[in-house]
Amino acid sequence: MTLLAKKMFRELLHLKGQMLAVTAVVACGISVFVSMSSVKYSLEASREQYYSKYRFSEVFLQVKRAPEQYREAVLRIPGVASVSSRIVADVTLDVPGLDEPATGRLISVPEYRTESVLNDLFIESGRYIEPGHPEEVIASKPFLEANGLSPGDRIAAVINGRRKQLVIVGMGLSPEYIYEVQPGSFFPDKRRFGVFWMGRRALESALDMSGAFNDLSLTLAHGASEKDIIMRLDQMFRRYGSLGAYGRSEQLSDRFIVDEIKQVGIQITFLPAVFLAVAIFLLNMVLRRIVATQRDQIAVLKAMGFSNEEVGLHYLGFAMIPTAAGAVAGTLLGAWLGRELMNIYADFYNFAELVYLFRAEDLVLSVLLSFAAALIGALGAVRSAVRLPPAEAMRPESPVVYRKGVLDRPSLQKKISVPARIILRNLERRPWKAALSVVMISLAVAILIAGRYTYDAVERMVQVEFNEKHREDVTVVFNDPMPPSVAYSVTSLPGVLEHEYYREEPVSMRFAHRIRRQSVKGLQSADGLQRLVDKRNRQVDLPTSGILLTSDLAAILGVRRGDTLGIEFLQGRQLRREVRVAGTIDEILGLSAYMHIRELDSLAGDGGAFNAAYLRIDQTKAGELYSEFKNMPGVGSIMMLKALKESFDELIAESMMTSTFILTSFACVLAFAVVYNGARISLSERSRELVSLRVLGMTRGEISFILLGEQALLTLLAVPLGFLSGTGLSALLAIALSSELYRLPLVFGASNFLFAFAVVVLVSAVSAAAVRRRLVGLDLVEALKTRE
Repeated sequence: MTLLAKKMFRELLHLKGQMLAVTAVVACGISVFVSMSSVKYSLEASREQYYSKYRFSEVFLQVKRAPEQYREAVLRIPGVASVSSRIVADVTLDVPGLDEPATGRLISVPEYRTESVLNDLFIESGRYIEPGHPEEVIASKPFLEANGLSPGDRIAAVINGRRKQLVIVGMGLSPEYIYEVQPGSFFPDKRRFGVFWMGRRALESALDMSGAFNDLSLTLAHGASEKDIIMRLDQMFRRYGSLGAYGRSEQLSDRFIVDEIKQVGIQITFLPAVFLAVAIFLLNMVLRRIVATQRDQIAVLKAMGFSNEEVGLHYLGFAMIPTAAGAVAGTLLGAWLGRELMNIYADFYNFAELVYLFRAEDLVLSVLLSFAAALIGALGAVRSAVRLPPAEAMRPESPVVYRKGVLDRPSLQKKISVPARIILRNLERRPWKAALSVVMISLAVAILIAGRYTYDAVERMVQVEFNEKHREDVTVVFNDPMPPSVAYSVTSLPGVLEHEYYREEPVSMRFAHRIRRQSVKGLQSADGLQRLVDKRNRQVDLPTSGILLTSDLAAILGVRRGDTLGIEFLQGRQLRREVRVAGTIDEILGLSAYMHIRELDSLAGDGGAFNAAYLRIDQTKAGELYSEFKNMPGVGSIMMLKALKESFDELIAESMMTSTFILTSFACVLAFAVVYNGARISLSERSRELVSLRVLGMTRGEISFILLGEQALLTLLAVPLGFLSGTGLSALLAIALSSELYRLPLVFGASNFLFAFAVVVLVSAVSAAAVRRRLVGLDLVEALKTRE
């Protein structure tokens, strides 16, 4: 080992506390980068592999009923590679061990399994259905596991008004339902909604759909225009009640997983940048102090014949070694974190195989990023060491020229104690260093605020959706639109306390050159069982005439209040109408359009119909009512609001706890590193001054107050700045993470700020205790020796 290497390692050992702090900060930044990069790549790779292996469709179409021969007509459209026609129906289930009714989505599959079928099944256990056994079904894995069922169990379903016993022969997954939610819902309820795959002939017979289909999916040839094919499909199936063809980007399950990948990508950029910026700051502080205290050693080294390059590389090593250690530790920690995060994603998303892939590119890039940070942080200090002439280095630094400041006024000196004046005077004379320290500590506060912001946002979403907007207990969705005379029979059921019907019509909206396929919901009032509430929890009135659009939908269409919007009904008489835009509402979930049900009935021109009913029920009679629902014909699906909320809370709790723990741990490291390094450097710079005050009669408590009070003041100044930065950062995250599916409301609970304050103060106290132990143990004689 060379002389300079021995010197460097000896001094690194002496500065082990500060260097370990730098290593920890670098490790945190690199671990976030590595974990998020690998998770993003793993999700993308798992998604593409799943889609490719099981032939996930690229274009989808739902119709009322179309003849089977149209499948061949679609196949002849230029650009279409393959077509699959199916029958899809939602039914009510009677699940063993579950008091409430559940909803099942029945999807037809070929009697004999083929290699060319689209949206193929991954059968995890059990087997495929056998021809000649119409009662056999394959059930989705999340539903079976949530209800404790397995292949061989039976389940009852009401199909086309007739109760039928289904035999589960297999547990499966499909790329079409990576995110498995009930139609009309954004939140998964694994116990009360499941997907079932049933033989085509059996489902045709049960639904009287022989020789027909109501669902079409297809893949495209390379280079084919998705837009042109969708237009052809819409023209071809318009007469059969087409709801409008759409591409994979609008398929609900795919949109959720794509949005999740987008969110992970945002985290790759933000958090590592913060931690590496702090590492640059810490390295710059530490190395500048090392160079300042080793001026005489630099002179001796150059006098002994060491070149400027050798001296520069020597001091650069002080940055590179802790950074390299941080890069190694961060990479290992990131790989472990990435694997754990993928296990959490496995609870949310249903992949046939969710693989964790660690790429060499991520490792190389993390090393490059960490060393780039080290180089930037060390550059100023290394440059000053290289440029320092030997003769100049042998002399002590010129003393700083001090001038009277604001605190030296006689009127203030009487009001402020001597230790407090020393603290304030030191900050006044080094404003840039103090300002940078405040900024770095505030970043830790900002990370805590932004990290817990998503928790507050989700909590507000749940509050608005489950408590304020929806006040019903049960939503009953009919298989087909019901005339009022038939729909009102639901209200006569025992236990129904309050009811409210609504109508939902699929339409094509047009304004200028913009066209959007959308459903319009007709409500009886805005303050009934479903209220119109924006993301700020403010109630919005339902217009008596005109249409109310969500803000994002209005922006997509380019309309404003007072504009005339063209709408074309996609079912029934398929009338084309014009309606005035009465206003907008900034909702949290989805894109919606609302009208008064009377005006929607008038525009549809059919005398009125209901698609579903909201019910508030007597909980003492809930069991009896649930039994009625389980056997009720004409009902496609039933949603239980309370059960849906409980399911969502249970699902989200683990991920929230994990993310909060990780971000809190990293923020603690950040705050500790900044406060500890600042206090250690201040102790190194002012040890002679503090010991002199000790000799002059000040107590250990007073000199501790002078040194640590400065860091405490910086921490307290950083807290409000951190609150402000965290709020701004959260606003940016809300914008970046929002999509057509949901908009994150910018809300903060008081507990968020209290938590961030408590964590930073606690960490600062711990770092102060570590520095105070060194301060108390100072050798008075050694510290008073002059450098001259």
